[in-house]
Amino acid sequence: MQANAKRTLIPRAVVLATAAAVAVIGGTGAATAFANDDAPAPHSSVKLSQSERHLDDTAKDRAQVKADKISQSEATAKALKAVPGTATSAELDNADSNGSLVWEVDVLGKDHKSHDVTIDAGNGKVLNKHTDRDDDAAQDAAETQAQIKADKIGHDKATAKALKAVPGTVVSYGLDDNDRNGSTVWEVDVLGKDHKSHDVTIDAASGKVLNQHVDQDDHDNDSDDD
Repeated sequence: MQANAKRTLIPRAVVLATAAAVAVIGGTGAATAFANDDAPAPHSSVKLSQSERHLDDTAKDRAQVKADKISQSEATAKALKAVPGTATSAELDNADSNGSLVWEVDVLGKDHKSHDVTIDAGNGKVLNKHTDRDDDAAQDAAETQAQIKADKIGHDKATAKALKAVPGTVVSYGLDDNDRNGSTVWEVDVLGKDHKSHDVTIDAASGKVLNQHVDQDDHDNDSDDD
């Protein structure tokens, strides 16, 4: 199975960790950068404890889902209200610097630009939004547009399919390319009712479940759903 949605979103977590490091090096309580150079680190209404921030992936998913007050669909709706367009990914995550729990939602706006929207996981408030202005932003937006054009089901149906395959709570989803054949897929991470993290791959054209497996840190054997 190709990289799942959670792995696709890892760079954002790296940014958060970097922001925390800057705060330590600077020796100041001033707001640090989050998501871009101008945005402060988020401060949400719900936070993870220091110990919870350093748990392994599945244990952290459990802690985050327990603390979270809004669903991925509610977070996505809030993001799309702030930036009209098409949601291409969302992840429940926490800031390493202060433990703030947020939903990070990526939206390809009607302006054909990529936007990152940060939603408070406690009350649904928009904490931050910014437009991707990296050197390769135009190329990334063009690739995202191609994926959206190939997608026939959208994030709502994709997450519903994933939850039918693995009942539980969605902690992330993302529109991506399948490394095996280049087709467009939805990668959905679900914390199952069995308290394990599952990665589910959904064909973005047909809605078929192409693959599902338990995260490696659960030390269980993978199971494919062909």
